[in-house]
Amino acid sequence: MTTVFPTARISLPARRTLRLRLGARPSSLSLAQSRLVARSLEREIPDLAIDIVPITTTGDQITDRPLHDCGGKGLFTKQLELALLEGRVDFAVHSFKDVPVTMPLVDQSQLMIAAVPVRADARDVLVSAVASSIAQLPKNARVGTGSLRRKSQLLAVRPDLRIELIRGNIDTRLNKYTTRFDAIVLAAAGLKRAKLFDPSSMTPISANVVVPAAAQGALALQCRADAPEVRDMLATLNDPDTALAVAVERQVIRLLNGDCHSPIAAHATVKENQLHLRVAVARRDGTPPIVKATIKTSRAKAYSAPALIVRSLEEQGATQLLQSYPNVAAIPFDPACANESQG
Repeated sequence: MTTVFPTARISLPARRTLRLRLGARPSSLSLAQSRLVARSLEREIPDLAIDIVPITTTGDQITDRPLHDCGGKGLFTKQLELALLEGRVDFAVHSFKDVPVTMPLVDQSQLMIAAVPVRADARDVLVSAVASSIAQLPKNARVGTGSLRRKSQLLAVRPDLRIELIRGNIDTRLNKYTTRFDAIVLAAAGLKRAKLFDPSSMTPISANVVVPAAAQGALALQCRADAPEVRDMLATLNDPDTALAVAVERQVIRLLNGDCHSPIAAHATVKENQLHLRVAVARRDGTPPIVKATIKTSRAKAYSAPALIVRSLEEQGATQLLQSYPNVAAIPFDPACANESQG
């Protein structure tokens, strides 16, 4: 006997579209980074749609003095973090090197870094129409940078260089640097993410010569700690090797009590279950001498590396260097440019 079941009309629920609001600074670089992350998330989660919400930060508004004199790079993240806490956005994308290690400007107890995507090129880049290396720069060349870390390491290689402050977004710096400088130094990651890297006038500087800043080239995806659904979505972009390397670098800054006046460079790489960490420290005003240390250890022992390398640096006098009184005129200020984080 054949049994025929009655046909029933089944109504399937409509496919749900999730929407997230991504807070981003209105600079071309920040928007480029945010779009990259948004596209990656939308590929990972097909039902997800992301709206970018531009938010101007204090760092974007200060144009008349160096950032390390008025709060440091945390000024690039403060308004974004406040927007998160106030529920105006669901997550934010930061250049991780802009996220303060010590003395954050916003209470972090209700915020979390949910993911650290694969790192871009962590190196610095020499931008010059007259030289393809630091050694090739003319004698007494004018070099523009807003970084005490870069300044100290450049002077360690070429004491004759005249290091002067340059600020402004990447486009402004690239358009105007040839009229004021023989070269400028920018982060490779920012140039490449903004699709502005030009090999005819831009040369990456070896990390052995100029050690990058902690977390340079890495992004931090931040959300509220009480938003598990957002956290889990962001976590799909997390890269464990990058997250480990950045955590180690930032721990070095923490152990050295670094702040926005501290010319501390820290760069870690993870390859084949080995971690290689390189650190450089200069005088507080961004002038030589420089003390350096390196360490190589297994991935399993990675979190012990910062304490070991800091001990070596302290034996070389790093603490005394970092406590030396800063020369406020160490990098002469060029007011022609506004401010911008460079990735």
